[in-house]
Amino acid sequence: MGHDDGRILGIPEIDGALSTALPPGWMAVLTGSSGSGAPLLAKQFANAGVGSTPVLFYTTYERTLDVEEAFEAFGWDASAIKIVNLADEYYDRVLVRGLEVAQAREQGLTLDQIRIDHPRDRVGSRFSLTSRMLSDLAAIDTPFRLVLDSVDFFFEVLQASEVTTVARQIRYRCQSVGGQALLTVHSRGHDRAFTGALEDLADVVFDLRSEPKGTRYETTLYVEKVRNRPDLQRIARARIAESGWAIDEPDRPG
Repeated sequence: MGHDDGRILGIPEIDGALSTALPPGWMAVLTGSSGSGAPLLAKQFANAGVGSTPVLFYTTYERTLDVEEAFEAFGWDASAIKIVNLADEYYDRVLVRGLEVAQAREQGLTLDQIRIDHPRDRVGSRFSLTSRMLSDLAAIDTPFRLVLDSVDFFFEVLQASEVTTVARQIRYRCQSVGGQALLTVHSRGHDRAFTGALEDLADVVFDLRSEPKGTRYETTLYVEKVRNRPDLQRIARARIAESGWAIDEPDRPG
């Protein structure tokens, strides 16, 4: 990895091989449906970068407090990570202001009156999720670690092609300054052409799947893609330990 100690997911059995195969700057995609534990693995990825690079964690569906408590539950230092709640910012700067405009119009106010009575609305519609995040990256000229958890929210508020463009920009920035980014996708209901495009852009693709086995759930971590190194694809049973996700036993036949 060059600039850090080779931690990727914070799982030694996975990190060892990948850290020697990846360039200094790369982007990964993590897929995992509801209940799989993918959000925890995304936080573990962020924590693995603490101490070696600036770490940015963008959440689009959890409360900031819930993110912080999840970090602290596993002994990870949430204060060492910049947590940005994009969903809250979008709600405050776009949805709430749009509601204010609708209410004002319902009261019979003209557009000019709305602009006078609600001056914040002048800039509300110009708020851009992508610009908000990319401006943070533009300000960093050193290696960094970034998590976007999850891309699903972007698919809700942007055109799918715009989501792909955002991913390209993140990957380009990673390659430029040696950054490492993880984009998570929780829903499998998106257009496969666009989720496939994200995976094509990624240097690494992880998939976390949880399936019922008798009276409990068994979780499997798939390393589905490692750019130029298909020999590093893996299937491993995983479990949650005191320090986060860990490999439960040697790989099963793929």
